[in-house]
Amino acid sequence: MKPWSALAEKAFCLKYGTRKEETLFYYDSAPSNTGLLDTMLSAAPVVVLIHGLGDEADSWRHIISLLNSRGYRVLAVDLPGFGRSVTQGKISLENHAAAVIRLLDAVEQTSGLEKGVFLAGNSVGALVAETVALEKPEISRGLILIAGSIPGGPSNPGPFVLAKLLFSRKWYRAYQGNSIKAWDSLRPYYADLDGLPQEDKEFLMQRVMARVESPTQERAYFETQSSLIRAYLTASSKFARLIPNYKGKILLLWGEKDKVMPISSAETFKALRSDIELELISGAGHLPQQEKPNETAWLMADFMDRVVD
Repeated sequence: MKPWSALAEKAFCLKYGTRKEETLFYYDSAPSNTGLLDTMLSAAPVVVLIHGLGDEADSWRHIISLLNSRGYRVLAVDLPGFGRSVTQGKISLENHAAAVIRLLDAVEQTSGLEKGVFLAGNSVGALVAETVALEKPEISRGLILIAGSIPGGPSNPGPFVLAKLLFSRKWYRAYQGNSIKAWDSLRPYYADLDGLPQEDKEFLMQRVMARVESPTQERAYFETQSSLIRAYLTASSKFARLIPNYKGKILLLWGEKDKVMPISSAETFKALRSDIELELISGAGHLPQQEKPNETAWLMADFMDRVVD
């Protein structure tokens, strides 16, 4: 997968583990008002963007420059097994969180993270962001959860158990070589897939075909999905106990037309703390960072600005 063209110069790979093929792909984009001096870069507020299931860092392709323009340094990662990140180990929500922590440790060693980071995740990425924040509260100054959270999934986890049985690899592989069917598989995640700019539609078509043709991404998809089901079944009560004591601020962003995760899920999570903010994004589905990047970026930046101040 080639990076989104505007991000090509901001792409990096972090090698980890003992096997040379284990790498973590990420974008590291300096804020436009700091220049590239290390001392200025280290002082800039940092936000980490974490994609959802079957996606990669380019999900944030429009958001990155918008947050840069507001003075934020942006890290956007391909989780292990997705996009261009390669892993030989087990793939799970816990290991995705460990990969984000590994990246933050590497950045801390090279350019510093003076005041901690904001963690922003979409869908499954929101769960990863929560996990990182609760495991490393000393580095997390705030959470932005976009169309996902624990607790806050479906009130009945039955659909997820059923999905594990029905969403077989045969179902996944049926998209191979069938661009029309693969394209249509994206529709539930958008309020208006056909209304996206042509450049985005061409890009998404290339990406969805690259994913379904890739054995490594197939493995990442199903192992992450299984981990997601387990998390909703077993971790909701744990997160419900821990979130009220989390010292950072929390913002929930939800597409008003989300067909994947209902608004009621956001309300369930919001009930955990009186200070949790919830913003609905008009005309957006499950991926507001792609359908409504300007609105999404400004809501994120306004929230972070208040925390920084």
